[in-house]
Amino acid sequence: MIDSGETDWKVIAINVNDPLAANVNDLSDLQNTPLRDIVSQVYRWFRDYKVPDGKPPSDFAFNGDAQSKDFAVEVIKQTHESWKQLTGDKLKFTTKLWTGNYVNS
Repeated sequence: MIDSGETDWKVIAINVNDPLAANVNDLSDLQNTPLRDIVSQVYRWFRDYKVPDGKPPSDFAFNGDAQSKDFAVEVIKQTHESWKQLTGDKLKFTTKLWTGNYVNS
């Protein structure tokens, strides 16, 4: 999702204790479950949830197509690495940024 011009990743996951979890390993696996429409429902919700506030529908990368588990895992790894650098004081900013303590440039 693109929110205010910035990437705002969304990840669809299933609780490991859910009875369907043993058979759902990627989005394509949802087609044979009662959750087969969940991806389109989640898409519509994120697209339209700001409309009642007078804002336009949200924009999406990839033409709004949900990406694979492998893609999501890679995004999670990359964003986690960025977070670790940020909280480990490896990234520097020109202004103060709250991350549990102040990081000064």
